[in-house]
Amino acid sequence: MKKLFYKLGLLLVIPFAMLGCASSSHKDINLADQNLSSTSAVNPDPFESVNRKIFKFNEDFDKAILIPFARGYRKHLPRPLRLAIYNFFSNTAEGRNFINSLFQGKLHHAVDSFSRLFINTTLGLGGLIDIATQSGLERHVEDIGQTLAVWGFGFGPYIVIPIIGPSSGRDLFGLYSYFNYTDPLGYLDDSTARFSILVLDMVDTRSRYLRASSVFGFAAVDPYLFARESYFQQRLDFIYDGLPPTDIYDQ
Repeated sequence: MKKLFYKLGLLLVIPFAMLGCASSSHKDINLADQNLSSTSAVNPDPFESVNRKIFKFNEDFDKAILIPFARGYRKHLPRPLRLAIYNFFSNTAEGRNFINSLFQGKLHHAVDSFSRLFINTTLGLGGLIDIATQSGLERHVEDIGQTLAVWGFGFGPYIVIPIIGPSSGRDLFGLYSYFNYTDPLGYLDDSTARFSILVLDMVDTRSRYLRASSVFGFAAVDPYLFARESYFQQRLDFIYDGLPPTDIYDQ
């Protein structure tokens, strides 16, 4: 399901994404230019009318399907089992973290990610037990979108993907590449098993944000704008490894 939507989304927005991303060069890296002072100027939303419709669809899908499944998941699965499932999916992403750390020149992060993958896969029963974190190895979330940012590519247009949620021209390439090339689960030959695992991942992820969703709906005057700004701020936080310049929002 995820791979299908990403491929459809890529076909729909690839011409616009290329225009937005190509505005920066690989040689001229200046992350400070990617501030959030003006979403309309720095992070354009040229597809807002369509994005809002998809956002509304996602909200309805979330309320009607994802939330009930997520609540049942938390109610009927004991916490140790849910933790094991979370650890497993986190471990499958360590290969992505390792590769992108190398591409970004973060050798220390790359060593940590490779060590985590090796330790948790072997001693942690395929990643079900997070021994690496218990041993003091920090997890570094790195993806292709962050790598492209470090290389100098701009955000590109803001895009809302059906069911998946917020993205951008730049990050869409990263999402597509991950699920088609660097996600180990994507190489499963059994399409039914692959789909079931993707659904489990989605429900598990949603179950961990049940409380946050209630606060989100209550606090946001315009949920769409709130989600858009939150997405770009989160991406900047990832790009700067949690330490964005203090003046990045004031420029």
